[in-house]
Amino acid sequence: MSADHSAPDQDHVARMDLTQYLEQLALTSSEVAYDQLTGYGFARRYVAGKVVADIGWEVVGLGSHLLAETAESVVGLAGSAEAVELARTAHPAPNAEYKKVDLTQLPYPEGHFDVVVALGVAENLDRSEDLVREAKRVLKQDGVLIISAPDKRFFVDGRNPGGVGYRRGMYASDFQDLLETHFGRVLVYGQGAVAGGFVFPLSGELDAASVESASLSSTNPRIVAEPPTVRSLMAVCGEAEAFEGGESYLMLDRDRRVFDECEDRAEDVDLLRGEIRQMQETEAQAFIDALRLRGTEIAYLRAQIRRSEAQAEAQARRSEAQVRRSEARMRHMENVVREMENSATWRLFEPYRQLRARIDAARGRGRPGGNSEGSGGERPGQ
Repeated sequence: MSADHSAPDQDHVARMDLTQYLEQLALTSSEVAYDQLTGYGFARRYVAGKVVADIGWEVVGLGSHLLAETAESVVGLAGSAEAVELARTAHPAPNAEYKKVDLTQLPYPEGHFDVVVALGVAENLDRSEDLVREAKRVLKQDGVLIISAPDKRFFVDGRNPGGVGYRRGMYASDFQDLLETHFGRVLVYGQGAVAGGFVFPLSGELDAASVESASLSSTNPRIVAEPPTVRSLMAVCGEAEAFEGGESYLMLDRDRRVFDECEDRAEDVDLLRGEIRQMQETEAQAFIDALRLRGTEIAYLRAQIRRSEAQAEAQARRSEAQVRRSEARMRHMENVVREMENSATWRLFEPYRQLRARIDAARGRGRPGGNSEGSGGERPGQ
């Protein structure tokens, strides 16, 4: 018995651990998380008692679970097997199932679903029209498509340059034209995150509320009826007179996640600014020190060059003086030899030198193996 109960308990614990992990992963940016929750909260208006398909891109499950709270049944569809497995573990529901499919060729017959929800999917496909056409095919005659995509103007205008959706977002006119090609009635909405204050009954019962917006300025405060900055476009599509347009939808940041996240990020920004300032000061000082060191090294090298040049010049002068002295000695010796050859004594002994040369030559020929040099070396008195 204990073994039978332990396995389900372990599965439950593993599921809870994975769910907590996924929640922490999903809520790394509260603004993005609330964008997702707001989109599905808006879609819940149309799914009560209906057969619903929830199409996701890289993530599916959280929205399907929310829709399943009021829908008759929900099937979460994604093109990733990993996303489907995580959804089955983290977001189970009695009336929800999850499948891996080709998002441009849904494995369902025509007129199968009452509602198709596709939030943040179309902009990721090479051809957004394929998804819209397939959604129209699997919807009933009076079915409704709820679809969203990033507003490209939000990124192009510089509010969030290079962010998610920058390259694959859509302009509102293109978004509406795409949907009106396949549906007779299209209502386009803008979606954006909000923060502010709220006055509500202490009973805690919330119904309708008067919504205004304000610029947070201490010098020029303004309260006007303007919507927040639009980050995403959302549309409800169907055939003529199949549905009525809904009112604006507001979801509150009940746990102050956005506020707390902004405060944390403000502290992080201050720390980063301090680190950047210190880094810049350190780098500037290091640059100045490097310049000074380089200047010192250059001065030292220039002094070395001047010293080497002076030594080379001195060596050259010494070499020139030695050459001149050698040339003078050679000229002196040449003059001495010339004077000796021109002297009377040299000319007087010339016949004697020739006679001795002939005698030495004769002695060299008469001695076996002898030569003039050997005989010359044996002369006495020389």
